[in-house]
Amino acid sequence: MSFVNNSDRIGDMMVVAGSGLCIIAACLALSIPAHAQQQNRREILREQVNPQTGTDDPWLGGNWQFGAFGSVESNPYRGADSTDISGLPLLAYDAERMHIGIDGVDIKAWQNDFASVSVIGGFRDGPFESGDSDYLRGMQDTDMGYDVGIGLSTRLWRGELVGSYLTDVTDTHNGHEVDVSYFLPLELGDVNFQWGAGVTWQSEDLVDYGTGVSRNEVRSDRAYYAPDATFLPHIDVTVAYPLTENLDIIGTGGFLYLSDEYTDSPIIDDDYVLSAGLGLVYTF
Repeated sequence: MSFVNNSDRIGDMMVVAGSGLCIIAACLALSIPAHAQQQNRREILREQVNPQTGTDDPWLGGNWQFGAFGSVESNPYRGADSTDISGLPLLAYDAERMHIGIDGVDIKAWQNDFASVSVIGGFRDGPFESGDSDYLRGMQDTDMGYDVGIGLSTRLWRGELVGSYLTDVTDTHNGHEVDVSYFLPLELGDVNFQWGAGVTWQSEDLVDYGTGVSRNEVRSDRAYYAPDATFLPHIDVTVAYPLTENLDIIGTGGFLYLSDEYTDSPIIDDDYVLSAGLGLVYTF
C-alpha cells in the first residue's frame, strides 16, 4: 500500500471525524437561530466567503473554517431590553456539496450548473425566557429546538432564487416554516455584496411558540392569545471582504416586519426586528 493512498485515507478520516466534532460543537452552542430566512442568507454568505466549484471531490475536497461572529438584534418583547447582543464561535467543514458546522447543516442531494436541492438543518433558539422582563414573568420558557428540511436554489436573471422548508423534529414547537428569497450580487472592488428580499410563512404552531399566551399564563394585564399562521416579509444584506487570501471579514444586516399575528399578541411591543452582525472567518 502506497504512502499516497494512506495519506488520502487519513485525510478522509479527518474530514469525517472533524464533521462529527462540528456536530458536537453545535450541540453546545447557546444561540443558533435556524429560521428559514437565515438558512437562506447563510447559504448565500458561504458562497461569498468560500466558493466551492470544480473541486476533484465535491464531498471531501473542501476546506475548514473557523472564526467568530457577533450580532445585535432589536427585541420586540414587551418590557425586555431593547436589544439583544450575542456572540457565536464559528467552526465548519465546507465543501462543494456539504457544509457541516455550528451554523447548520447543508448537504446538496442534487445539483447542476443552474440549480440545487439540499437537505438542511439547524438549531432554533427559544424566542424568549420568562426572566427577560417583569411582564414576561409567569410565562413558560421557550426551549431550543432543532429543525430540518429541504433547501432549493436556482439562478434567476442576475441573481439567485432561494427557497427552504423547515419543520421541528424535537417536539419543541411542532411548527413549520417556508421562506422564499431573492438575492442579487454586487461587487465594488474587493467587496462583495448580496442584497436580498423575501417572505417567510410560519405555521400556527410556530407563531404560537413566540407569541402565544396560554390560559395558564393569563393575568389581569396579559390576556389569552392564540395566533394563526402568518407571512413575514424581510430585507437582508450580506457583505464579505477578503483581508488576506484566507481571512475574510463578513457583515450582515436585516429588517423583519412583524405581521398582525405577532403584534396583536400582548407580549409583543414592536412590529419589526432589526439585526446587524460582524465576524471573521479563516479558511484553510
